[in-house]
Amino acid sequence: LVEDPYYRDQNLAANHVHMRHRDEQLPEHVANVVDYARRNRESPGPSLDEIYHDRALGELEMRGLDEPRVEDYFRDRVFPQPSYGNSLERSDRQPMSRHAVPNAGSRFKISNPIPDMLYGYSRHHAFPDQQTQLISMGNEMNGTANNQSLMYPFFVIEFKGNGGDLWVATNQCLGGSASCINIAERLNRQLRESKSSKVKPVDSTAFSIAMNGTEARLYVSWKHNDLDYYTQKVKSFLLQDPEHYIEFRKHVKNIIDWGKDQRLKEISESLDTL
Repeated sequence: LVEDPYYRDQNLAANHVHMRHRDEQLPEHVANVVDYARRNRESPGPSLDEIYHDRALGELEMRGLDEPRVEDYFRDRVFPQPSYGNSLERSDRQPMSRHAVPNAGSRFKISNPIPDMLYGYSRHHAFPDQQTQLISMGNEMNGTANNQSLMYPFFVIEFKGNGGDLWVATNQCLGGSASCINIAERLNRQLRESKSSKVKPVDSTAFSIAMNGTEARLYVSWKHNDLDYYTQKVKSFLLQDPEHYIEFRKHVKNIIDWGKDQRLKEISESLDTL
């Protein structure tokens, strides 16, 4: 379905999921999160020289390696698997729950996302004090994204081999990100209905990456109004260029940090409010 040339114009558009031009102005709250992703990091990373002489990286381009090899390379070096007991969780190739996927009732459906990687939160380690409440809310309303109990996801990664189509990977990102937003917006809806004076909506912004062994495209997605989900490209990275590689790695680490800190705090406080 995601490979259909009309998938964006029919399936995504019918469910109010849209791609915007990269030069359009971002809403302020989205621009603030993108600025967070761009900030410089204190922690040391690989040097330009180390990346330039990384033969395993070069092989991704020289040999046109397939999707599993591309994924293996970057899984080890850029996309960390959170350790046991961490509030963050990463699911690999797990279908997202159908209830998470935006559905406007059209006969044109969004393909059920199965992200190559999906970052969100561990039910038990991120929300230890809210367990009773999560049970009472039920899985369709409490932020559960898949059958691995990954909660409130915020970051979708889709890989392709070097013969793979990044347009298709971007279609996958559009559906996956909109599903992440949909999950967070359910929490916002419950907050509005609670009519508590302490209510502050959670930021439902989500990020996604479509990539192969030579290029990565970073996208940001948000709920623009009651109906529409928007996605816009933040930046493209040429992964065989050491400076681009370091920039790419920095953005990924910062997005994960944003999810682990600021965003998780908002969600925890909102669950407490409810």
